[in-house]
Amino acid sequence: DAMPIARAFTAVADRVITHPNVLNGATMYWPHDAFQYVEGFALDEFAAGRWGLRPAVSQRIGLLLDAGIEPELRLRHFQAADAARATLGVCVSAHATTDEPIGVEIQMSPAGASWGTLRRPDALLRAAKRLQAAGCTAIAVVARFPDKDDEMLAAYVLGSGVDAIGGAEAIISHLITKELGIPCAPP
Repeated sequence: DAMPIARAFTAVADRVITHPNVLNGATMYWPHDAFQYVEGFALDEFAAGRWGLRPAVSQRIGLLLDAGIEPELRLRHFQAADAARATLGVCVSAHATTDEPIGVEIQMSPAGASWGTLRRPDALLRAAKRLQAAGCTAIAVVARFPDKDDEMLAAYVLGSGVDAIGGAEAIISHLITKELGIPCAPP
């Protein structure tokens, strides 16, 4: 994560276009008026000159929940969305649940790189399209991930390991952004 470098850029630039992971360290968030957060696929398209970017004053966020999430966890996410609405003024305007579990799978290479796959990307896209049709301009996805290895998670939190779920998160956000042309983030 490159929070100190990105913050240094704000001293010489009115706008810093960056991927959220540059600043969040997977567990932190650093708001700044100069930062324009852009999802990875959209950032690639912008860098290649195929897409333009414009700052968003606000978004109508759709909350997309994986049908594989346990009912108690689903309720907690609805409560978190309600809290964000009530305390921060975040516009969470609709929610949808996939018609079947999307089946997130996580893999690790012998060299330590992580990546992910989805058994049912079509279920993810159907739910995302319902949210877009409901007027949502950005989507937050909550997916059921396999349980993480405690040692791997501890190493990552301490800064010496790999984010085991990052590759799967990227698959989810890239797919929705590429297919629908709207921002997506798996929280």
